[in-house]
Amino acid sequence: MSQNIPSQSSSLGDWLAYLERIHPKTIDMGLTRVEQVARQIGLLEPFSNIILVAGTNGKGTTARCLEALLLAQGYSVGTYASPHLIRYNERVRINGQEVADQYHVDAFCEIEQGRGDTSLSYFEYGTLGGLAIFKRFAVDYVVLEVGLGGRFDATNIVTPIASVITTIDLDHKEYLGDTRELVGYEKAGIFRTGVPAIVGERNIPHTVTDYGQAISADMVLSGQDFRFIPHEATFEWHYQGLMYQFVNPGIPAQNAATALTVLAKLNLLPELDIISNVLANLKVEGRFQQLSAAPLVYTDVAHNPESARYLAYKLADYANKGFKIHALVAMLADKDKANAIAALTDVVDTWSVACLSGPRGESSGVIAQMLGNVEQHVAGEYSDVTSALKHILPSMDDKTLLIIFGSFFTVAEAIEYWQ
Repeated sequence: MSQNIPSQSSSLGDWLAYLERIHPKTIDMGLTRVEQVARQIGLLEPFSNIILVAGTNGKGTTARCLEALLLAQGYSVGTYASPHLIRYNERVRINGQEVADQYHVDAFCEIEQGRGDTSLSYFEYGTLGGLAIFKRFAVDYVVLEVGLGGRFDATNIVTPIASVITTIDLDHKEYLGDTRELVGYEKAGIFRTGVPAIVGERNIPHTVTDYGQAISADMVLSGQDFRFIPHEATFEWHYQGLMYQFVNPGIPAQNAATALTVLAKLNLLPELDIISNVLANLKVEGRFQQLSAAPLVYTDVAHNPESARYLAYKLADYANKGFKIHALVAMLADKDKANAIAALTDVVDTWSVACLSGPRGESSGVIAQMLGNVEQHVAGEYSDVTSALKHILPSMDDKTLLIIFGSFFTVAEAIEYWQ
């Protein structure tokens, strides 16, 4: 494979282009290859306390909440997330900050030299790269976000001090199965014998608890061992005699409650004033992110039915205040578009649809047809998100909220338009 292998002096862009072309499959589930390379370059030896976070939705916000609560106590923290919105560097954070390109390049050089003839996918390479960077910085804690599923995801090669499942719903059905029980079983694959396994899902499939009991995981279950009670402006969190009430944060309060339970189980829960301060200031890019106040514009990565339902809940608050909701949607072809859209039909007044570029992008015509089938008014079809925004924004009034959603790619294009 002497096909222009980048070097330590190559750019990060050159390395990423190389990683995109060296493996025959974009998604290649299984741990054998990635575990073998990790062992060869010393990444399976314990170097930090690792918290492994899986879930259909809420992984990113739960991970960011854990990161912030640990940082507020003075610990050093490495956080791994995917996919990124704008820059690859978003995937690896040290103490809340992205690291410079050269750290990624150095990590990729180490992996390339150590992998021998073993082929790795883009995601596997990136996961090992993140672990190599965390080892280099010798952080106290690593918050590792699972990419897809759990059991056969590249992140599952590590030995965690806690395993977390945020929510369980249908997504990536071609890989994880078409029932919540099958999806839950795949996600429960990150559990370990005797290791805390915290489940934030409020309607837990039996396959999750069956697997946890079979391997004697130390399960902490939502609705049984801890409780999350939402109110209009606050939420309550109950766990082992503790009962705290906090103002709703800028992330789903359910995910904040899950993060608090993880830290309480690990005896890492901060003081009450620290928790309150962290939650009050917590924001995650692309999660109901405000792009403009006048006109009022938000963007959200919601791309499956569960995340669309939460988005509908957020938008309903504005609808109840008299705002008209205009949705601009662009999605990937392999997502459950019909049910994601159905979750929002009661709250959205007018729709615009845009195409997403790339081999997985869905055409605006397909989405417009879906909306027509459920008698939703489509104001316009556009070749891309940028073209749609150029047309929509000049005609908006101060009683309309524009929500741009449907994919990480959709949000990235919206954010880049504003920047």
